[in-house]
Amino acid sequence: MLIIRYCLNNFSAMGFNVDTIFLPSVGVDMVFNMNSLAPYSRSSIIYDVDFKKNEIIIAQPLIPFSKDTSFKELDLTTIIQDKNRRIRVGIKCCRYKMIDRYALANKTIVSAVLLTYELPVKETNIRSAFRLPVNTKYIIKGKLLYGNLEYFTPRDFSIRDISLTGLGLVIPKKRNKNLNSLLELKINEEIMVGIILVNVSQNKPVGTLPVKTQIIRINSNYSDTHSLVGLKILNLGKEKETILNGFIHDAQIDELKRLSGRNL
Repeated sequence: MLIIRYCLNNFSAMGFNVDTIFLPSVGVDMVFNMNSLAPYSRSSIIYDVDFKKNEIIIAQPLIPFSKDTSFKELDLTTIIQDKNRRIRVGIKCCRYKMIDRYALANKTIVSAVLLTYELPVKETNIRSAFRLPVNTKYIIKGKLLYGNLEYFTPRDFSIRDISLTGLGLVIPKKRNKNLNSLLELKINEEIMVGIILVNVSQNKPVGTLPVKTQIIRINSNYSDTHSLVGLKILNLGKEKETILNGFIHDAQIDELKRLSGRNL
């Protein structure tokens, strides 16, 4: 286990109070190595809190903590409504402890993680930490403009995953026995992409995001029938980022609940 730093005394940042935000049953995201070039995240749910001791107990994430878990920084984050916008806020965690047998209120025994945190609660910007694979409930539709022609999902391509910094496209090499024109895409080209975020349990899309992107990676050998193209988002903007951030957060928590088999 890695002790990151000594915990600070208990105090609150103006406007963000830990005891009104990080409460039992709240969905959270752990962000590892936030300030590095390669941050990554894991989703979880809060089981219990002790604000006097600066301790929060969370569910073991889908990729669980183990004795080999190693990191330089760990932030616990969640999304809140602040005035007229949704923002992500977080607290630094200075140590953790695995709990193999933790008893929930209904007497169910689960694995958990105890996090010791330090204040203040701060607004957090983690643009590259969250990459969401598309699933059957949270889906992403889209169209792109290339060579003065429009291409649509799922006929011409599909969106494999998305983050606040980019998205991955899977492109069939042939369409109606003809070569797919999107195979002509080249590294560093810029293309416009329209993204529609859909939660199938809702009557209307979560959001529609027109974005400018740049091609940064092409894998023609992704499979015998498909190529993989990586796009970097160039102009997401604060409002669009908030919408996409919320969509990814909700999808991750939903997946955690589904795989755990419990209504946490």
